[in-house]
Formats: sequence, C-alpha cells, structure tokens
Amino acid sequence: MGGTRLRALQPYLLSAPALLVVGLLFLIPSIYNVVLAFQSLSPYQSPGDAEAVGVENFTDLWSSGDLPNAAVNTVFWLTAMTVVLRIALGLALALALESPVLRRWKLRGVSRTIILIPWMVPQVVAIAAWRWILDGNSGVLNQTLTGLGIIDGGIPFLAQTSTVWWSIIAIIVWRELPFVVMVLVAGLQSIPAEQYEAAEVDGAGRWASWRSVTVPNLRPVLTLVVLVTVIQTFNNFVYVWLTTGGGPGNYTAVLATELYSAAFFDNELGAGAAIGLLMTVIMAIFAVVYMRVTSTKEKA
Repeated sequence: MGGTRLRALQPYLLSAPALLVVGLLFLIPSIYNVVLAFQSLSPYQSPGDAEAVGVENFTDLWSSGDLPNAAVNTVFWLTAMTVVLRIALGLALALALESPVLRRWKLRGVSRTIILIPWMVPQVVAIAAWRWILDGNSGVLNQTLTGLGIIDGGIPFLAQTSTVWWSIIAIIVWRELPFVVMVLVAGLQSIPAEQYEAAEVDGAGRWASWRSVTVPNLRPVLTLVVLVTVIQTFNNFVYVWLTTGGGPGNYTAVLATELYSAAFFDNELGAGAAIGLLMTVIMAIFAVVYMRVTSTKEKA
C-alpha cells in the first residue's frame, strides 16, 4: 500500500524542484505586481512603506490622457502592423527558400545564413545602426537619396510624425523577420512529400496543392508564430525607447515606455505595476480568444 502511494506521488516529487523555481522566479513576482498595482510606492521606499490606494493608479492613468494614445500605438502600430508584415514577408521568404531553384543551384544554405544575419545582431546594436542610417543630417539613407537627386534636403525620419512609425516598423521587421522565416521553413519541411505527390496524382495544380496541402499543414505553425510574435512585440520596450524615446512629443509612446516612465521617471512604482497588469490582462484575453478561434477553425 505504501509503495503504491509512493509511486503515485513520484511524478509530483520529481517535478517539485522545477515547480519551486517557477514559483520563485515567476509566480511570486507576478502576485507582487498585482498587489503593487493597488499601492503607492516610490523606488526610494521599502516595500513596507507602500500605501494602499485602491484603483487610484488605474483611474489616474486613464484620466491623464496618455494611456489611451499609448494603447492605440501598442495595439496598432507596434503590434498589428509589424506582425502582419512579418507573417506575410516571412511566408514569402520561407517559400522562396524552399523553392526548387535554390535547391538545384545549392544556394539554400547560403540563403538561410544571409536571412539569419539581422537576427544575429543584438537589438541595441541594430537600433543604433538604423538610427545612424535614418539620421536627418548625416544618415547614409539621406545622403544616398540626396546624391541621386530624389530629395533636396535631409528627411528626419525619426523626428517627424509622418515617417517615425514607419521607420520603427522597418527596424522591427528587419531585425525580427528571420525568426518567422526559420520557423515557417521548418514547418514547410515537416510536410510529408507524399501528400504533394497524392495531390499531383489527383490532378491538383500548384494553387490547389497550396490550398489543400500546404495551408492545412502549416496552420498549427502559423498559429504558434502569430501568438509568440504578438506577445513578444506587445511587451517590447527597446525598439521605441531607443529610437525615439516615445517622441516626437508623446507621439510614439507605447504601454511599455509609459510603464518605464511612470515607474522610474515619475517614481510611481504602483502606476508602473498598474500598466504592467493592464498589459498582462490584454495579452491573456488575446491569447484565450485567439487560441479558441484557431482551434475552432482546425476542428472545422
């Protein structure tokens, strides 16, 4: 009897160290963030000096007028635009990398290496390089366009509202696209060749094979890629902060930069925690809805 009970408890005992690490590193900080969101605390105070303020952090953030603009920028410009472009371009490049032409010329390895180069560059280095390229005075892009006679004077790509978001989007897509491409390439390679052969026997052309073989097999991979890239991009702080700092003015502010500003410039850790909690809730709702919608389509 004792041996049976021990065997039943064995999986839990073996996983206990890992669960303990997860609890210490993730669960406890997450719970504390929720508690802090309803408190007022400065970085220069100890946690014991925190003052309970209820939902005041949330109401103050919303009434300030900065949060709605940051939320729109985060959802539309930072996340939706970059994810859509990465998925579209990533799928096109993945199909190109798997094309018979590159296989015939034995260029697949070289092509994949070239595609991976932007992803090998650290984010900070990539942003610094792009800031130099897009500089309104000495940037290489402006110098090239001026030398070709396309423009008369330098364009401040990162300092004017008409170009700043498109410039940030270009940087993000350039740096993060290789991840999407490589995952989709792996997805394409996992499709059994027999399915394409069967479709060809049935008289299916390229478009019919794409629709009936490639898309159904690639759908689980696309589901995962979209979910990962959305969560990663929605929470990203580096790209906007290091390119514009949220400017010009507050034009490119996103939720992550608002969180940082509230916590470490306004010295309100509670307000920063409130924004972080809001971001977590938004992403949790998105993940649940997205997974339900995609699972329903797969069952259909």
